[in-house]
Order: sequence, then C-alpha cells, then structure tokens
Amino acid sequence: MIRPAGIACLALAAAAALSAPPARKDAPKVTLSRSDFSAVIAPILDARCVSCHGPKKVKGKLRLDSLDAVMKGGKNGPSFVPGRPDTSMLLARVFLHPGAGDLMPPKEEKQLTDAQKEVLYTWIEGRPIPAALAKSAKDGLKAQPAKDDANR
Repeated sequence: MIRPAGIACLALAAAAALSAPPARKDAPKVTLSRSDFSAVIAPILDARCVSCHGPKKVKGKLRLDSLDAVMKGGKNGPSFVPGRPDTSMLLARVFLHPGAGDLMPPKEEKQLTDAQKEVLYTWIEGRPIPAALAKSAKDGLKAQPAKDDANR
C-alpha cells in the first residue's frame, strides 16, 4: 500500500519528474511483469488513457495501448524507468492534485481510483501485484466507466 508520505513525495517530485533528465545507466535492473501488464495495467490504461494516447489520437507523441509503447514514452522521453517510481512521469501525472493543470487524465474525465494508482506504482516499482489489489483496481473500472462508455 502506498503510504501518505509516499504520495506526498510523489506530489512534491511531480514537477521535477515532468522535466526529469534521461534515466541513468545505474538505474536498478527490474523486469516488469508482462502478465500483470496484460491482466491489470492494460485495462486501466485502456479505460482512462488510450482515448488520448492510443492509435486514433496520440497526444504528446505518447501511446499507452501496448507495453512496448508504454516503455517507449513520448515527446518528453520515457514515461517511467522500471524500478524507479519516484522518477516516473506517468505516476507524477496521475498523482497530481486534482487542481493541477497537468493532471492525467484531465480533471473533467474519470480519474483513477486509489487502488488503480497503487497498482501502477507497484508495477512500475517492479513488484508483483497482489491479487486483492488487482481485483480492487479492476472493480474500480466497473464502478467508474470511462466517459466514452457512458455515452454509448
């Protein structure tokens, strides 16, 4: 579970992460779980991010519709470095205060739940996603449909 102090650190580091230099070569070697990406992360990104960062629309040259695209990043470089959640541009954007201009998804769209944010943090950190947390994150997608889903 992300502690309030961790969230505060992420919020304080958000501005720095948004203009962070390229990842250092001494970054920890972390292998991200492809199965966690497919089962948990991709559905969250599909529901909250891909409408602006996918095959039909590519804001900031960032696509979030595949693991390879997520790893590549966008016009500002990689969206994160595996094992370094504290430098993640992706996490910085989703953890910003709702009044911040660079919040993602934009404040008029459905926001990620705390469980969904924690799942992203855990995955980027390189840890396995606990089953209960994965379930909570996925349940949040059912309870909070994407804006486009509500209009169908």
